[in-house]
Amino acid sequence: MRKIASIGLILSVLAMPAFAAPAAPQLTMTDPAANSVVKAPVYMVHLMFDLPVDLKSVSFRVTDRNGKPVDVGQPMPMDNENKMLMAIPNTPLPPGNYKVEWHATGPDGKPISGEFSFTAQ
Repeated sequence: MRKIASIGLILSVLAMPAFAAPAAPQLTMTDPAANSVVKAPVYMVHLMFDLPVDLKSVSFRVTDRNGKPVDVGQPMPMDNENKMLMAIPNTPLPPGNYKVEWHATGPDGKPISGEFSFTAQ
């Protein structure tokens, strides 16, 4: 009897629908591209994700080669899905080396972050 109950429990668990946890958004593109050399001045920094991010949680931090922060204002959406974001520097970025650090929260509530660098000539 115990065997039958165990087999029944195993079969009921196997028959339950599988629910996959929502995937965290992945960064699919940046503009300027990571490690790229672009023509100065740079007017905007873009990030594109494969899934929406929580716009209220997004931050960009741009620094020059000396680590001095560059004011890029508040990130803004470029689409209705919050997959494409941009930040516009108060003044276009002149020639130099820049590092972009970004932070966001995915639909699952988990934080995501990353960084990339580029050179403007």
